[in-house]
Amino acid sequence: MNKIKLISIVLSITLLSCKSTSETKTTPLNQVNVMPENGIIYALPRTTLTFTVEATLTEIFPSPYAEYAEKYIGITNVPFEEKNQWQITGIKIDTYNDLDPEQYYVLEPSGKFNFDFLKLVQNGLIFPVNSKSENKLPNNFYSETDPSDNIVFTDLSVKQYVGKEDVTYYKRVQRDSLFSKVPVVKKQYVEKSTEDKADEAARFIFMIRQKRFELISGMADFYPEGKSLELAIKELNKLEEEYLALFIGKKFSGTYTSVFEFTPTESDLNQPTILFRFSSDKGVLAANDLRGRPFIVEMEKMNKTRNLSFQINDLNKVEKEYRDKLYYRFPDQAIIKVIDGKKTFATAKLNVEQFGVIVSIPSVFLMEEEKFIEFYREEEKQ
Repeated sequence: MNKIKLISIVLSITLLSCKSTSETKTTPLNQVNVMPENGIIYALPRTTLTFTVEATLTEIFPSPYAEYAEKYIGITNVPFEEKNQWQITGIKIDTYNDLDPEQYYVLEPSGKFNFDFLKLVQNGLIFPVNSKSENKLPNNFYSETDPSDNIVFTDLSVKQYVGKEDVTYYKRVQRDSLFSKVPVVKKQYVEKSTEDKADEAARFIFMIRQKRFELISGMADFYPEGKSLELAIKELNKLEEEYLALFIGKKFSGTYTSVFEFTPTESDLNQPTILFRFSSDKGVLAANDLRGRPFIVEMEKMNKTRNLSFQINDLNKVEKEYRDKLYYRFPDQAIIKVIDGKKTFATAKLNVEQFGVIVSIPSVFLMEEEKFIEFYREEEKQ
């Protein structure tokens, strides 16, 4: 039998059969006209959902020789523009409880008041009014990152960036009484064209591949063994990768985390809520940022406390005295989903306090020496 149902049956029986043995009184705060001197104010817990969104950013930088990739090394479809690519890699759903500002109660202890009030507080069953909120999770947005100012490509060639060429000019030389032009050849440095540099880089790539093949096949003049061979192959692979990047570009990836909070109410069960928005090139955005598509939170209440609903009637009877009782809330379970259109990104089955039912428990069953009632808050996460 389900634990919540089992507790419900036990409480239903005890509430009908037990008689008051003390003068302890509990009253909703909104029904108290004068605060008693020995009154203790406490609140029932309220559940807040937390959504930890993990997104990966891949920054793509085009290569300086991209337009010659197909011509010199036979690679097509290389990127020609710098861009960012975001992807959601995980969403974790969790909860924490704090006090519910709509559910304050005044406890007037007297008589045989000896149940362990502190234990109920420590277990999160009730909250004292001076308890600190656990809200420590900000909403962080990591979108539209600025391009790095660092130089991405530093090794463009194994040869000089400039070349030498012969330049011929004529010098006037006097011979006897006549002047004549004598050709003079002089070398000067000129900047190589981008295609020339791409050609050199491609030739170097093929040279690396040839040297690696010679090492692996044993055809090299000098043949290292063991760790030396392994290290040589590793360094050649690394060098080839760096020079291939001159044609195919480079990619850098990083993971970022954003945390969102949502405190649901009964009305949210029938009203899907936009948690955040997401764009593949802008990243995780605020719920009101229309540049991204919405990620929706949907909730389905399991109604496991529906058989306790008759207890709510007691809360509406102002004239009735609630002696030797303590108000407590049975949490109900809910299936929480985060969806993007028709795709479900995350699902969890969690206890939500405010979806449950408030009942009054005789304090005799909350005394430290009594073992009739145990409280369970087990949750299933999918």
